[in-house]
Amino acid sequence: MRDHQVLTVLARRIVRRVKPWVVWLLLLTTPKRPYVVVHGYPDSEGNSVEMVRALVDRYGGGVYLLADSPVTARKVLRDARIDQSERVAILQYKSLRALFRFVTAEVSLFTHGVYGCPRRVPRKTLVNLWHGGGIKVGIMADERGRPYVHADYLVAATRWKGAIMARQCRLPDGGLLLTGNPRVDQFGEVDPGALKSVGIDPARPFVVWMPTFRRSTRQLATSTGAEDPGADLVNASAQVVVDGLANAGIQVVVKPHPSDADRHEIAGAITVTNDALVQNGVFLYQLLGCANGLLTDYSSVWIDYLTLDRPIGFLVPDEATYADSRGFDPPDALEWLPGPRVRTAADIAAFAEDVLSKGALTEARRREVSEHIGLVRESGVAERILDELAAKGRFGPRLSPLRTEMVTVERPTRN
Repeated sequence: MRDHQVLTVLARRIVRRVKPWVVWLLLLTTPKRPYVVVHGYPDSEGNSVEMVRALVDRYGGGVYLLADSPVTARKVLRDARIDQSERVAILQYKSLRALFRFVTAEVSLFTHGVYGCPRRVPRKTLVNLWHGGGIKVGIMADERGRPYVHADYLVAATRWKGAIMARQCRLPDGGLLLTGNPRVDQFGEVDPGALKSVGIDPARPFVVWMPTFRRSTRQLATSTGAEDPGADLVNASAQVVVDGLANAGIQVVVKPHPSDADRHEIAGAITVTNDALVQNGVFLYQLLGCANGLLTDYSSVWIDYLTLDRPIGFLVPDEATYADSRGFDPPDALEWLPGPRVRTAADIAAFAEDVLSKGALTEARRREVSEHIGLVRESGVAERILDELAAKGRFGPRLSPLRTEMVTVERPTRN
């Protein structure tokens, strides 16, 4: 590495360490104003979008959405049919205006941490929506037990993982909001024309493969740039599965993780990126709501998908390597998967049969796992989060009562 590269890396590390303390000082010393800030990654992230929807309907103060691309964010809100007239101001995330609104907002909600993840301060409320509660080790804290993200409240979809994450991020007593993830309210059918626009035949069954990343784009920026051997193994296994499901008449849609540094180009599969979904006005969880089944690995997406009570298969050819490197928390997490590992031709045939039978073969297992992990299945999640925060005095009189009663979620069925 050349001298200027070393200096660049060093400068970035210094900025990363100093930034949270500067932002914390601003949070501590600036006045609190009657508005709420929301930030999600990517700009189409369902948790943040649904929180904006609920705030527009019920919150009497200002609503600021911080976006990496305000143009994209405006389209996303428009496609979500969220009223933007005088109710939502969209600000460029990397701007002084956005930073000012964040440090002065009475409540801030975010999915990945914001501005270096500053520590909590009195009077202002930080709500960690997060973006799932999967089975990987160190979701909320490093190997020394130091929290990655600080917040007054943490949203979780299961008692199983919620308690672990709350402990890792040193959440205050009463800070765990066991409500589920707001994005599950986006589960639903999509216009057949929209599915066709992203390459899916709506007349045929399909499953979505959502692999987590083994190496992020940030890690790639500081590496040699070579492909990860683990990705080759995963792709080779995926190719076998795609071929087997195709023989059963089932389409496979590959949805890459936005932070994945490795490519997953599988012959015969349909690759759909975040950009393609946004361009065609389709939300990821709408797509999942149309899918007849899910293929994944160590990603947390299966926990949300479990509320649909449909087949879930696990493509984990690098299970032993991943366990030795990253690891799982809780340690017995792989013993509580709601579906089979898809490895052999027999596994693929059984998974195909389960998909075509609407999950009848694995229904009992899904029910058992749901009970074990304490899965939240209720709808109106964003509304419930606002109600919990209001009950704790975080909004004052600016939150109007909920217009309708919460009901047990009824998910769309697939023919």
